[in-house]
Amino acid sequence: MVMLLASTTVHAHLMVAQRGTLNLVGDGAYMVMSLPTTAFKNIDDDGDGRLSYVEGNAHRREIETQIRAGVQLAGPQGLAPLQGVIFTLSPPDDAPTAPAQQLVVLGRFALTPPNTAWQFKLDLFGSRADEQTQHVTVTRGEESQLMTFTPARRTLEVLPSGWTVFVDQLTLGAEHILTGADHVLFLLVVLAAGWRVRHMLVALTCFTAGHAVTLIACNVLGWTAPAALVEPAIAATIVGMAGFDRWCVHRAQTPPAAVRWVGVFGCALIHGLGLAQAFSDLGLSGSRKVLSLAGFNLGIELGQLAVAMAAVAAFQAMRHLSGNASIKLDNAWISYGAMALGMVWFFERLLVSA
Repeated sequence: MVMLLASTTVHAHLMVAQRGTLNLVGDGAYMVMSLPTTAFKNIDDDGDGRLSYVEGNAHRREIETQIRAGVQLAGPQGLAPLQGVIFTLSPPDDAPTAPAQQLVVLGRFALTPPNTAWQFKLDLFGSRADEQTQHVTVTRGEESQLMTFTPARRTLEVLPSGWTVFVDQLTLGAEHILTGADHVLFLLVVLAAGWRVRHMLVALTCFTAGHAVTLIACNVLGWTAPAALVEPAIAATIVGMAGFDRWCVHRAQTPPAAVRWVGVFGCALIHGLGLAQAFSDLGLSGSRKVLSLAGFNLGIELGQLAVAMAAVAAFQAMRHLSGNASIKLDNAWISYGAMALGMVWFFERLLVSA
């Protein structure tokens, strides 16, 4: 084992935080990975959530042991040996001797036999919210793949079949909708308009079509948009749609359904930019990329349907218990609440990006 913690020149540019690569060549798999220092136990002596060169050198044996236990490549015949482990701190560019939040790890897995099915396991996640996801790009010749690890997804198949890629991305798409508070809130605003089932289904279809157009354009045609603009814009769509609904109610006007459908579609284009960021840097090629896009889109659709079914069931239950007057009041509270929360998110995201 070679330790580079004493170096102050080899650090920050080795790997972006929460990213990694695994390159399969012949009988070896060469790994480079940036891991959060808070993922390692009993090495932060001063408790500041960072790792200094002194702390790193003092705990180099514990660090290597935890790397070998937390980063593994397994095949039908057991674990592939991890050889030549090297690690170094990755401090900020403007303070090369400062304590670091990331540890860059390098090593080689010995593949015996080389052409078997492998599973990659990652069990080193940090304590901060932004350290709960790790992306690892896998390559073998012309083949490539992006693995996305979370505490709930610690073991993934290396260069899997097309069906596995499809199912994996379907799950990610559904999870992104169900855990994305802004997308769920926008859907609730759309559903709270009190439309009939047919109009509601068309609105959901418009939302699906809108974000699918942007998602495909970003990942196939290479369109990009900075997160500093996209995230506040997503919050603005919530405020805008909820405000439009309340404006129509106060003026006792019912705009043509097509007008609202166009509005939902336009907002969905913006939401699609956010989804594209979650799906960016796929590292997939050929049929894998097509299947991954298809699975991700279908997962988003299934997630939306789950939200819609739950919301409709709740509205129907309230109507049965309290009547239509209660539904109108609840819809109003949803709209006003969405506007308030959307404004908070809008200014919060502007401040974060400033």
